[in-house]
Amino acid sequence: MDKNLSIAKEALSNYSITCKSIDFIAQSGNTIYKITDLDNNSYSLRLHISKGDALESFWSKPEVIHSEMIWLHALALDTDLTLPSPYKNTCGEFITNVNNTSCTLLQWVEGEQKPFILTIDDAKYIGEMTGKLHRQASNWQIPSLFERPVFDSSRILQSLGKLRERANAGLLHTSDTELLQIAGEQVITMMNSMERTSGNWGMIHADLIPSNIVFHENEARPIDFGACGFGYYLVDLGWTFSYIHPSFREQLLKSYSKYHSLPDNYIELLEGFFVAAQLETMNFWLGLPDSQDWLPNHISKLASREINAYVNNESFLFTGVPYWE
Repeated sequence: MDKNLSIAKEALSNYSITCKSIDFIAQSGNTIYKITDLDNNSYSLRLHISKGDALESFWSKPEVIHSEMIWLHALALDTDLTLPSPYKNTCGEFITNVNNTSCTLLQWVEGEQKPFILTIDDAKYIGEMTGKLHRQASNWQIPSLFERPVFDSSRILQSLGKLRERANAGLLHTSDTELLQIAGEQVITMMNSMERTSGNWGMIHADLIPSNIVFHENEARPIDFGACGFGYYLVDLGWTFSYIHPSFREQLLKSYSKYHSLPDNYIELLEGFFVAAQLETMNFWLGLPDSQDWLPNHISKLASREINAYVNNESFLFTGVPYWE
């Protein structure tokens, strides 16, 4: 029997469900199985398996995983959102340890995934969903012994360093990376000058991209909170806007603001956080084995459009051709 499947079966014996089927779904940061019980209820079983490097060892720490479960549990209690709420095992714990592997069991969230947000209604549903997440976070008291990552300007500095290395090696266009460096410095200055308050800083999903949102009827449902941590709420919106056409963004913000207020200068700030999201994710993209095949073209489009507008103080949030077209 496959080692991971063996771990999954042993983990399930610690929960009050009678398993009918176990289906492998994916392996990225975690190994994920879809579990169906005899009553046809569905669950997501995650095996938090470390790959051995520093990043993986942090994400697989029991304190870090437990903190994610604590927030998901609070979100399930405090909001009407459909999300992967966690289950406790027969010992009353959120984490089940099998052969030194932490395992968690969560509600399976049904819905349709979309590669991009293509309708104004979907943008509206995402705005409502994100507003509800941030409203809960802004009113939530962080419990003791709570450990999640912090999304601040240090991650952008890391990306800028990697981009410089690629450009110096002749793998990226120097003019593009120079523009990204200027934009990154502006973003870092912006983020470092912002005061952190309960209204603008708290727990965020930190990865609200289309693959982590499912749609069911008139509702957007967030999934995969594995990257959640502390950050400005506008980080979530800036990242989501990377996948939403400029013509739909105003509707998203209108729906969002019904649940959580936006700052007075939100357009200027959101353009900064849009750029921040793009720069931060370079940390991940630059590490992909095939990144050299597509990333230089992606960066060129980004640099000639949104990044160029940003460094020249030209607003781009609601206008123009997005970099992916």
